[in-house]
Amino acid sequence: MVRSDGEPILTGRATQGTGPARFRERFLQGEPVETGVRTSILHSWRRSRSLGLSPNQSELPFSDDFDPDGRIVRAATPVLDRLQARFAGSAMNISLADGNGTVLMRRFGRASMARSLPAIQTVPGFVFAERFAGTNGIGLALAERRLIGVYGAEHFAERSQGSACRALPVRDPLSGRIEGVLCFGYPRSAEDPALTPVIRKAAAAIERRLLAQSSARERSLLQAYSAAEAKADSDLHHSVRMDALALELRPGDRAILMEKAAELISRAQRAAVDVPLPDGRRITLVSRPVTSASGVEGMAIEAVLPGPSLALPDIPRQFEQLLGPLAAPAGRGRSARPPSP
Repeated sequence: MVRSDGEPILTGRATQGTGPARFRERFLQGEPVETGVRTSILHSWRRSRSLGLSPNQSELPFSDDFDPDGRIVRAATPVLDRLQARFAGSAMNISLADGNGTVLMRRFGRASMARSLPAIQTVPGFVFAERFAGTNGIGLALAERRLIGVYGAEHFAERSQGSACRALPVRDPLSGRIEGVLCFGYPRSAEDPALTPVIRKAAAAIERRLLAQSSARERSLLQAYSAAEAKADSDLHHSVRMDALALELRPGDRAILMEKAAELISRAQRAAVDVPLPDGRRITLVSRPVTSASGVEGMAIEAVLPGPSLALPDIPRQFEQLLGPLAAPAGRGRSARPPSP
């Protein structure tokens, strides 16, 4: 079987010495583990160990210093309410965390879960960032900046060995910045591939509501960018949005591109620059001004891949995965920085 991210699903119950549980046990004993574990999980295990985390750790940091009526909460509340109704009667634990991994909201398929589960799984305020909680859905989605799944023994902590989860970053469609993480938690035995389109649609709904909270000026600029992108010539090259491309790159390559994009934005003029990457690929960044019907001006950045042999894997063009343009208002003598990828 293959997961939504293209990596194989390893079988074996978390309580037995087979499948991922066996590899996790070997890893925790200090034995080398090079195969049999997904790359993203193995890297997360290594980060967890380097941070000095213990798999037996049961406590997480708690913070009540968050706005219970903040922008992401307002956008997500009706979406989580609909999800709660959709999963009514099931053992689904739906959570929304902020960009730092602090859980802001929870909804449950069964009301009794709020009384029977430990506080760490029911009370908003606990921080599930990877540096505190080890390998888990919310923390790994923030680290990988994409949809992930963590299943049974792939979790670093002992307390989560019987659980599974899917988690997806939620971004501001205008800035591209990660505003939060939507996470589905459930018993490992309840794994269902149909959860992937559900969480994608839910995250996209939250993003649309975030966009609706934006000013008319910001929405106008986004519409102008989208219209300009639709007119781009696709016969001679493969052009993708900068933020979508960044998700497919290694952190070092992404940093190189984002730094060069910042330079182009600061110039506030049409330009193109060839950017060599350490692996030998060359990507052309194109900056062009966009102006909306209402007169809003800004700069948009595209990445041009000159030929099929140099193209990165196809980037889906659904709204929820095109997470907003790398665009900034044009200004005289003023430097603008790109949003975080």
